[in-house]
Amino acid sequence: MGCFIRSYNLYENEDGSDIILMVGDEIYRERIPAHSWVLAAGNQVFKAMFQGPLADSHKKIYNIPNDPKGFQNLLRWLYRHECGIQSIDSALITLQVAIQYLCPELAEMCVEYIVHHLSVNNVLKVLQEIYRYCPSQQASISNQSDDTISTAPSAPSLEDLEDLTQTYPNHCNMADSKSDQLERSRHTIHNMTQLQDLCDEADLRDPTACCTDLFNACLEVVDRNTQVVLNSELLEELDHSTLELILRRTTLNVENELPLFEALQRWSTAQCKRHKLPLTQENRRHVLGNLLFHINFLQLNNEQLQQTSSLLTADEFNYLSGRIQGHSMNIVPPTLEPHLSKMARPRRHSPARSMQQVTNDKSKKKCNKKKYTRKELMLDIVSCLAVIFD
Repeated sequence: MGCFIRSYNLYENEDGSDIILMVGDEIYRERIPAHSWVLAAGNQVFKAMFQGPLADSHKKIYNIPNDPKGFQNLLRWLYRHECGIQSIDSALITLQVAIQYLCPELAEMCVEYIVHHLSVNNVLKVLQEIYRYCPSQQASISNQSDDTISTAPSAPSLEDLEDLTQTYPNHCNMADSKSDQLERSRHTIHNMTQLQDLCDEADLRDPTACCTDLFNACLEVVDRNTQVVLNSELLEELDHSTLELILRRTTLNVENELPLFEALQRWSTAQCKRHKLPLTQENRRHVLGNLLFHINFLQLNNEQLQQTSSLLTADEFNYLSGRIQGHSMNIVPPTLEPHLSKMARPRRHSPARSMQQVTNDKSKKKCNKKKYTRKELMLDIVSCLAVIFD
């Protein structure tokens, strides 16, 4: 208790601080005094930074490339077991930092806040952010484009890490000379067992484990309020993979496919503008990629199909029109052939749970306490430090 009271009073306090954290990017940074022993006692990444094989006892100033608000909430948690989350934006920023610095308790607190404040107005923003922390869900999406978002902060394989440190020794830039940098990089790789020894068995928990509940809650909101979600301005700002995730849903609450097509058309317009491309059919098709073929065109009638002709070629339109009218079409356009079976399937919306039910379930069931292996934890720690010391 005495140790906790002492760390509580040291938060944002220059007294006894032995390090300075410069948090932010080149445009805006905040100077934060800190105490290495407090951070190391409460977090595996900082423990490795200040007490592990990468530690440099002479280094006093650290550049931390994180959002100052999110990182400040991490520090508040480590010093006081408090968190200053007061908005969805703050919770999402803090969640990103909590996952990067392997702090599962703080990540769970962020997720709990977001679930309680999730609504149709913010669900797209939350879904896009949380999707990156659900790699198992990303793996279920086939034919990803190059515009996909990154996955949760994670480390490369040990072999890739060895190649990285040998090729770019300054990724562990904690010494003055290049020879010292290279030697320290090799020392780090060949002394991983020292880093493993720093990791307490009780702390080997995956900080992204609790994100699955939030991810599923987002999908339920999208399913239940599909029309409102599709009309949202935020839809035009979605990345390719999150939009594809929505379009692939078979449980969307829509009367027909036209609202999905119209949303896709708006997104293609915004995407062309972002890439400074003329608003031609060719360019729209280019930015859409296979997204267009997640529209179930064969569930439309001919009058509805006419409203989608702006993004279809003549061959595609004529084939789909013939199929809808019941004609036997012998020649299938090659762009449509891989998607025809899916295009004929109706979407079947099932009644979704209310947000109150989702929230109640969340309060009854704690986040999944998925365990890391020591190697997984070790590699994620090294990956995080590589970003800090790049």
